[in-house]
Formats: sequence, C-alpha cells, structure tokens
Amino acid sequence: MQRLILSLAAMLLATAGAQAALLCTVSTSGVAFGAFNPLPGQSADTTGTISVTCIGLPLSTASYTITIASGLGSFAARKMVSGSDNLDYNLYRDSAFTQVWGDGSGSTFTVTDSVTIPLSLSITTNYVVYSRIVSGQNTAKAHTYSDNPLITITY
Repeated sequence: MQRLILSLAAMLLATAGAQAALLCTVSTSGVAFGAFNPLPGQSADTTGTISVTCIGLPLSTASYTITIASGLGSFAARKMVSGSDNLDYNLYRDSAFTQVWGDGSGSTFTVTDSVTIPLSLSITTNYVVYSRIVSGQNTAKAHTYSDNPLITITY
C-alpha cells in the first residue's frame, strides 16, 4: 500500500513539470433582460455567466483569454434586433458598467486568467457578464429582441 502511494506521488511530481495537453471549453448561462419599459428613461441591467472548464493533467497550468465579439452592432453600441427594429445594449466586465467586454481593440477589454488543474483533473471558473440596455430608447417597440455575440477562449 505504501509503495502505491509513493509511486502515485512520484508520478504526479513527474507530470507536473511536463508540458501537459490541456482542453478548455466555454459555456454561458446567457443574458436575459426580461420586460424593458423605455418610457421611464432608465437603463435596464442584468447579468449572465461565462464558465470556462479546463481539463488536463494534475498541477498543469492553463492560461487563457476570453473575448466577446461585437455581435450585430459595434462595441460602442451592441444591438439586439427583432425584424427591422433594434434595441441598443452592451456587455461589461465590471458592475460599474465602465469596461466594455470585447476583443481588446479600441477601448474594449478582455479577461485573461490562469488556473492550475487540481487532482480531480478539471476546474471550472465562472465569470460574471454585466449587461445594460441603455436609457433614452423611447421609440422601442414591444418585441422579443435578440443578439448572439460570439464568445471565444484562446489558450
């Protein structure tokens, strides 16, 4: 029994320094604003989640960057659409709605992180996506609006 434990510990130490093959995937909970009333002149805020799961050998390190494309609009004003109607919104890294989550170009930000794979061989890290429909869109019509910006993880 003691030899088995020592052999396992030696194997873990030997693989920790080796360049390990990693696999990282991304999934989302999505952002859902619900009903938005443009008449009071207030913004509508909500959150979503991006989850990154990395699988690899124990004690190996995964470094990655998460970007979000502009979707149907631009980074200055992403657009949700319903037919020919649209509603401006944006996605942010911070709860103060000051750092537009994008691809790092212009004044957009990305998320860069690093994780160490535990003995269970996988680790999941969650990131909050803050989202806001901007006020002043008093001509918005009652529709179901949508956008589908691409989320990319580079590791």
